[in-house]
Amino acid sequence: MIPAVLTAVVSGITEPLEFTFLFIAPLLFAVHSVLAATMAAVMYTFGVVGNFGGGLLDFLFQNWIPMAKNHSNVMFTQIFIGLIFTVIYFFVFKFLIEKMNLKTPGREEDDVETKLFTKADYKAKKNMEANQNDENDMYMDQAIIILEALGGKDNIEELNNCATRLRVSVKDEKLLQPDSVFKQAGAHGVLKQGKAIQVIIGLSVPQVRDRVEELLKK
Repeated sequence: MIPAVLTAVVSGITEPLEFTFLFIAPLLFAVHSVLAATMAAVMYTFGVVGNFGGGLLDFLFQNWIPMAKNHSNVMFTQIFIGLIFTVIYFFVFKFLIEKMNLKTPGREEDDVETKLFTKADYKAKKNMEANQNDENDMYMDQAIIILEALGGKDNIEELNNCATRLRVSVKDEKLLQPDSVFKQAGAHGVLKQGKAIQVIIGLSVPQVRDRVEELLKK
């Protein structure tokens, strides 16, 4: 998290943080949008103008240093308003995260790895949600999560199933994700013996296997 925050502050590249909002807690992104727009309006009202679309480096070299001699009051006004909204952001987000128990980075279950999400992750999530509306693909969302938890299709060596379990041989067991990720897909458990993996799914395992095989062919 610290490198992502420093990157956002210094260079203005905020996508990893914002797409994490969208992926984990869309409400936070909506609140962020309202607060950001309000802050921009307040600054404009107090006469703060300039190119503030970047990070600290842009602020310094495009605004603060050139304006320091004749318009220092604008610079200090921007900093003052920014600090006020920093406090507002903190308490609003803290209240919402704790009140709604949002699983933001650092608040996940013990065996879930902290991760910042990308635009590709967000699109994949939306595709999964779209698949849930299609009765013919009711098992596709399970297959997508399970395949990702197994390290992706390039990590699959062999795939078959028994009555209730998906039996998989993987190329690199280090690429496997925590058991909690499999359980998000509805799995009842995971048995691991080196590169031999058994995902306990239940009587719907043939349908899930079919969807996994479809994904492997793409």
